Amino acid sequence: MRLSDSRAESRFRAELGEWLDENQPAADRASDLPRSSGHIPGWAAEWQRCLFDAGWLVPRWPAELGGRDAGAIEQMIYLEELSRRRLPRTVNPQGLDVCAPTLVDHGSDRQRAEWLPATLHGRVSWCVAVDAAGAPDDTDSGTLAPGAPVLTRADGERRLAGSLAGPPGAADADRCLVAVRLVGHRSKDGDVAALALDLDADGVTRPSGDGGTLELDGVLVDGADLVGERGQGWPVLASVRARQRSLRWITSLLAIQRALDSLADVGRARGLAEDAVFRDRLARLQVESDGVRALAYRALAKQGTGRPNPELAMLPLVTAEVEQRVYLTGVESLGADGLDLGLDGPMAWPSGSWAAEWLTSTTDGAATGGPPAERDRVAARVLGLPLR
Repeated sequence: MRLSDSRAESRFRAELGEWLDENQPAADRASDLPRSSGHIPGWAAEWQRCLFDAGWLVPRWPAELGGRDAGAIEQMIYLEELSRRRLPRTVNPQGLDVCAPTLVDHGSDRQRAEWLPATLHGRVSWCVAVDAAGAPDDTDSGTLAPGAPVLTRADGERRLAGSLAGPPGAADADRCLVAVRLVGHRSKDGDVAALALDLDADGVTRPSGDGGTLELDGVLVDGADLVGERGQGWPVLASVRARQRSLRWITSLLAIQRALDSLADVGRARGLAEDAVFRDRLARLQVESDGVRALAYRALAKQGTGRPNPELAMLPLVTAEVEQRVYLTGVESLGADGLDLGLDGPMAWPSGSWAAEWLTSTTDGAATGGPPAERDRVAARVLGLPLR
């Protein structure tokens, strides 16, 4: 396997590096941190617009949508370079990496014209709540969950009611891409749809912060806010979930190296640099990190040529497991201080202590079924069965 850049990739990396050297987000950004992943401070919106205008916000997209027609490997190089420099691409990743491409693929002309530029420029932020609808299967249908909000159509009006666990960023986001159950529509009752919900609409009660409840009490909904063709709710939701899974493993992959760098700093600060056990664990984690990175590049290279790439199914599992081991090693290396939730952790924003990062990574994995569910997906890909 070739692990070095090709000539074209080297040129891409050099061009990006030169641009980043000459352009930086606001120097005082640390004094104006986002309240949540749904809040975009002024400096972050300006930085996102700067990236977009230069073609560096979504380089894999076509030029007419503000991209550079970059390949999958170039996209990974781009993300790695930003991560290495500790530069945020966006503070609203679910808007940029989940909702924006969903609008491109499934949105109406009006939705693309109205919401896509605003999302790319950082004027509109998003959260995502699609897990309550149930799990789609290979027939583009699914098993409905009783907790999904219900969108009822009667007397010419659409009203949304229900409650669900507040998705990350819901306290501050402008819109939420939410899965809803349809009742009284032309499609069969019990079908689902993706709705771009205005979180400032009457009847919407936001959670006070992450972990609260999003309450929907008879919210009047415009039919033009439904994303996707009639009867295509499950395919839209399946694509949203696929993008969420990709966002999770890419975020984990980038976080692993940053956390390893911070773990080395912990070792030096705590006098562990000469400790054989600590050095061995750090070396093993670095080898695992390099292996996961190589697996990611192999999967993306095969994806770019259209070849089967079962490696892609493995990445959510292996990145999550390595990330959790890195955070747990940080907790253990700090001793009793590792349980202090007030100590700085391995990341910049958003950041918590080492213990908080480990708990968050464990919780996020459990939300998607945990390692057993990921192993089932890997086995399904290896056996040639439909992925779920």
